[in-house]
Amino acid sequence: MSLAARLQAAASAHAGRPALSIGGETLSYAELFAAAERCAARLDAVPAGARVGLLAHRSLDAYVGVLALVLSGRPYVPINPKAPPERQSAIAAAAGCGGWLHDDETADSAQALAAGHGGVALAVDPRADGPRDFTAAAARHAYVMFTSGTTGTPKGVAVRVDNVTAYVDAFAQIAAITSDDRCTQFFDLSFDLSVHDMFVTWEAGACLFAPTEAELIDPVGFANRSGASVWFSVPSAPAMAQRMRRLGPGVLPGLRLALFCGEPLPSSLAKAVAAAAPNAEVWNLYGPTEATIAITAERLDPAAQGMPATVPLGAAYAGCAAVVVDDAGLPVPPGGEGELWLAGPQITDGYINNPAEQAAKFLATTIPGYPHNLWYRSGDLVRNDPIWGLVCQGRLDDQVKISGYRVELLEVEEALRRAAGTGEVAAVPWPLNEGGSAEGLVGFVCATSVDARAIAASCRELLPPYMVPKRVIAVEALPLNANGKIDRKALRQRYLERP
Repeated sequence: MSLAARLQAAASAHAGRPALSIGGETLSYAELFAAAERCAARLDAVPAGARVGLLAHRSLDAYVGVLALVLSGRPYVPINPKAPPERQSAIAAAAGCGGWLHDDETADSAQALAAGHGGVALAVDPRADGPRDFTAAAARHAYVMFTSGTTGTPKGVAVRVDNVTAYVDAFAQIAAITSDDRCTQFFDLSFDLSVHDMFVTWEAGACLFAPTEAELIDPVGFANRSGASVWFSVPSAPAMAQRMRRLGPGVLPGLRLALFCGEPLPSSLAKAVAAAAPNAEVWNLYGPTEATIAITAERLDPAAQGMPATVPLGAAYAGCAAVVVDDAGLPVPPGGEGELWLAGPQITDGYINNPAEQAAKFLATTIPGYPHNLWYRSGDLVRNDPIWGLVCQGRLDDQVKISGYRVELLEVEEALRRAAGTGEVAAVPWPLNEGGSAEGLVGFVCATSVDARAIAASCRELLPPYMVPKRVIAVEALPLNANGKIDRKALRQRYLERP
């Protein structure tokens, strides 16, 4: 059964139950899906199967738009309205959308993208009149999610419908959601973890509680006010709450599941969450966009002694594989380190219009002892610990995580070059947290002096907010390592770690 058909079946079975609550408004399954079906019926102006860009803020319109596109068989391409126009245009050019859905606040942006890249711009109107007899259409792809790219432009990952249904089914075997659950939705729609929130919740007949932008500032308070039973966020969210003294023991008594993904989960933070939510199971999920949301899971044992600094990645989902391999592509022995390769029904079709990256990351090969013949190279350095299993050790490349978002430092450096007018630049993640991810970036420019404000302003025109360097520092020369590459560790030690 297709994703659309599965969602419609759940909506029929739970018609009178609440499906979505946002901004003080709650819609039942019957109301939400009727709105989505009306919107889907008005998509005839977009060719069947064509990708459709979705520009909408965290709103009722956004969720109706996602559902309408899934039901109509048109893959959705979420574009963050907060991203600068040049980045939106780069995504539009790569995606090749045949249409654009927007809310009232993003109408001008959608019209501009339609004018520049073709397709028609349509408004999402959840309350519009129109036909309600809509039959779900079959589609190969569910969505295209764009991530930071090494060439200076975002790269799009095409995720199939069967990738998503495989994920939903596998997650149900780990920590099933029920129709009585009240689930948080803290992620932007341009972050693939939002896919879990929507489709896992709605297929189970549960209610999705989405905070407004103002409510995102205090996720603990929002979870308590909404009576949430399931929390899902990046580790940065409880880490911030902890710094604000909002994560004390017992402050989240209503949670039964606390799920984390997107960046390494520090063990000390996981235990603080367990103390804050004493009735909840705490799970660490792991997985890149290319493997559909998450592909391994580990349940925290708060009483465990000697746990690594970060919670282990856990076991692969049913039917999937996660194997640490050496340079020859062979499994490392217990205690060994290597790159984590992933396989199974959640591995996506890969990148659109990016054959070089596709060839480098998606390998048609086999590993002894495993039935899979297509593997995704994650780029994550992982230890095959004889006691704890898969333990993340960092990256093998120049990718970092900032608040859960993947950031290629090379893309940030390309923006710095354009802004500063010099080729000698560096982007350094700083400050680093206990799990190895970063709170932000610092830019370095090889020059006698820099106009830091002008460079930052130029970067804001090219990059989303989380990728813009918070500081820009002028240096006489950039230190190099033994391989002749920029030594970011030396920059940290010399300019950032000094008392």
